Amino acid sequence: MARHRAAAIALAAGALVLAAGPASAETTQPTATAATDTITVPDDFVRTLSDTRATGHYALQGTGLRLWTGGTTSTDKVAEYVAAGIPLADAGEPALQFTNTTNGGVPGAQLVVDFDADGTADGILVGESLYGNDWWLNNGAKQFVKDAAPSHTSGSGSDNHGTLDQWRAAFPSAQVTAFGFSLGSGVKGDGVLDAIDFAGVRHTFAAPVVLTSKEQCKKGGWATSTRPVFADQGTCVSSFTGTKRPVPAI
Repeated sequence: MARHRAAAIALAAGALVLAAGPASAETTQPTATAATDTITVPDDFVRTLSDTRATGHYALQGTGLRLWTGGTTSTDKVAEYVAAGIPLADAGEPALQFTNTTNGGVPGAQLVVDFDADGTADGILVGESLYGNDWWLNNGAKQFVKDAAPSHTSGSGSDNHGTLDQWRAAFPSAQVTAFGFSLGSGVKGDGVLDAIDFAGVRHTFAAPVVLTSKEQCKKGGWATSTRPVFADQGTCVSSFTGTKRPVPAI
C-alpha cells in the first residue's frame, strides 16, 4: 500500500537488487530484497507523470501487471510511475522482473530524478536490458544534466548516459522523486511485469481494497482499506454511519 511504501524503502535503502536481464519467455528471478510492498493499481500511479497512450494498455494479472501495446505507432506506449522520495545514492540497482510472453519489446525501468535537489524533477534515467547497467537520460532533461552526464558517447539509448554509480558521483545530491516502467513508444510488446525492485524493496501489484460495511472496519479491517485510507477504526465506522467523530480538546 502507498502509506507503507516510504517506510519500507527507507528500511531497505542502499540494498542492491538484480539488474534487468535480457528479453525472455521466462521470468527473471530477483535476488533477495529486504522488504516487500504492494502498488495499488491505479491509485498509486502518479497521474501527472502517466504516459500511457491510446494503444498502450495495462491490466492486473494476479500480483503482476500485464503490459501490452497494439503496434509500432507513436501511440503504442504504456508508462506509469509511483512516487518515491529518496536519494539516488540509496536507490540501489532498480530492476523490472518481466515475463515476456510474445518475444516482443520489453519495458525499461524509469527513475524520475531531481538532480540538483531543488524540489523540481530535471530528467528521467532509463535502464534497459539492451544496455546492461548503463542508464541513459531522456532527451527532455534539463541542459545542465546533459552537460554533466558521465558519458556523451553513442551506443546507448541517448548520447548522455552512464552507470548509476557514475550518475551518483556526478550528482551526489540527486533525489529520486518517482520510479516506474515504460514500454514503447513505437514498440509492440506483450508480457507481465511481475515486480519492480527498487531500493531493496520488491513491489508487486494489487487492486484497491474498498470496504463495504462498518462491520468490515472492526478487528483491524480499517487498516486494510486503500480507498480511502482511514486513520483509525472510528473514522472508518463513521464513514458508513454518516456521523463525524468529535475533535478532542487540546
